Amino acid sequence: MKKLFSLILMSLVLTGCASTKTIKSDYALNQKSGNGVLISSVSYKGSYAGYSFFYHGLNNDVRGQIQFGEGVALLPIPPKGDFSHLNRKGEVFAVELPAGNYKVWRWGVHSGYAHIKPVNPISIEFQIESGKATYLGNFDFIETDSLGLTVTGVQVNYSDQSEIDLDIFSKKHPNIDTSSIVKGVDDDAKYQGIGGSDQTNWNIPVVIM
Repeated sequence: MKKLFSLILMSLVLTGCASTKTIKSDYALNQKSGNGVLISSVSYKGSYAGYSFFYHGLNNDVRGQIQFGEGVALLPIPPKGDFSHLNRKGEVFAVELPAGNYKVWRWGVHSGYAHIKPVNPISIEFQIESGKATYLGNFDFIETDSLGLTVTGVQVNYSDQSEIDLDIFSKKHPNIDTSSIVKGVDDDAKYQGIGGSDQTNWNIPVVIM
């Protein structure tokens, strides 16, 4: 029994995924560096889980994700984040990327052994310029179904929340002037249910006694 518990505990640790790390508070843009910054926020309404969106370069090999929360946590205590309003929690992220063209191609939710992704691919293209920051918008995850504390269904909305997000960003990164920020999302844009309906896959580890 002790061995079984250890194996289960190890699987929980290995399958956990920490929130995305952002640039440091004293970060300064440098046009000669060849890098820029992606600014975006992730929020959720419902149970604590790992909420992500995934991107890749269109003219480079860069691939990554921005995630708020954790898919597996021994103590499911939500991080403080940057804001909490209308029963939502969330965080504004700032990630350094090489200059180039990129695309957000899907979102995902990791909750315990459940992995949720959209049925249809999404395509949100954006550009990163050297020495500038690009604001991409907000990805808002709304829980629509659950099994206990496990999230099994979501609706994902995408919108321009620059008035809120960029105010938070400026306070977190005072060395980046607002004149260096360009918008990669249309003003007041609101898209409901991006990716259409969702599909849930279960990844339950097999424990051999």
